[in-house]
Amino acid sequence: MKKTRFRQAGAQLVTWVQDNERQLPWKSERDPYKIWVSEIMLQQTRAEQVTGYYKRFLARFPTISALASANETDVLRMWEGLGYYSRARNLHKAAIQIIRNYNGVFPSDYDKIRALPGIGDYTAAAISAFAFGASMAAVDGNAIRILSRYFGILDYPDTALLKKKYLEYAQNCLGDSDPALFNQGMMDLGATICIPRLPLCDQCPISEGCYARRMKITSNLPPPRKRNTIKERVLQYVVIADEFGNTLIRRREGKDIWCGLFEFVLEETKEEAPLSSQKIRSILTKTGVMYPLKVLSVREYKHILTHQRVLVKFYHVKLKGRLKEKNYCGYQAESVKNLLNFAFPRITRVYLSHEII
Repeated sequence: MKKTRFRQAGAQLVTWVQDNERQLPWKSERDPYKIWVSEIMLQQTRAEQVTGYYKRFLARFPTISALASANETDVLRMWEGLGYYSRARNLHKAAIQIIRNYNGVFPSDYDKIRALPGIGDYTAAAISAFAFGASMAAVDGNAIRILSRYFGILDYPDTALLKKKYLEYAQNCLGDSDPALFNQGMMDLGATICIPRLPLCDQCPISEGCYARRMKITSNLPPPRKRNTIKERVLQYVVIADEFGNTLIRRREGKDIWCGLFEFVLEETKEEAPLSSQKIRSILTKTGVMYPLKVLSVREYKHILTHQRVLVKFYHVKLKGRLKEKNYCGYQAESVKNLLNFAFPRITRVYLSHEII
């Protein structure tokens, strides 16, 4: 009975998606490079937001070779505003590996795909299915929600054993169906009908066999994930403008948020209290800036990330003098006119659009 139910659900899903496929630029794509880019962009990001970035990214880096030969800063600049910047850095690293290890040809073997930077089980399975026709089910958040509700799986896959269980259910549903159509059907159904809140069960092609609908517990499945502790941070930036239109910026290093992007002179504080003129002068002195200054304006923004809530403050400071040296304790002097050539966090770009320094 269960085997019949698996096959029936998979077949109904494939039939449905053929008539109801969403129109997105990466649909029906078979180029593994383009599929890879779309799948990485779609991680933690809505399809509607990805569309424009996807087109611009491929216009700038149309091939693996073009991406691999680019400067990381250029790659991050094209990613600016999409968030989760480690995705862009890993794309760049993986492209370099593909050039070095596979002569620029995207590997067709699942294990080789899975070994590339930034590619996990789901993404490797999706690329294998869409680009190479491999009979593999790709289990993402949408698939988890559908499988949990349809089969009444009462546990969230937060252990290796439960992840294996979900994958087995998905693989059994796939059966002999077209893997690209099946996986697309899971994605589209989860994105448009079997949505997290108030699913549109009356429009669902597999609702007749759905355990959650029958038991009237669709709002309870899948069970919620364990919530991570939210870290509160206060980032206070001193945005310098000297009398000749120069400012100071640096590239963020380490494994913190916005790694690889540029920023102004930073002081991270525990308290939200504004920086005094004296404190600002002290911060700048540490970088080697000794000129008289005047604080012209202060703007603040709240930025919510997956595991962090960040209060960002920008202090627009006018210097009486000229930044002459190229290096100020890790910060570099750059013309304000050239700021568009650097990759900044979106919150900084929003600030710059309001404040012409």
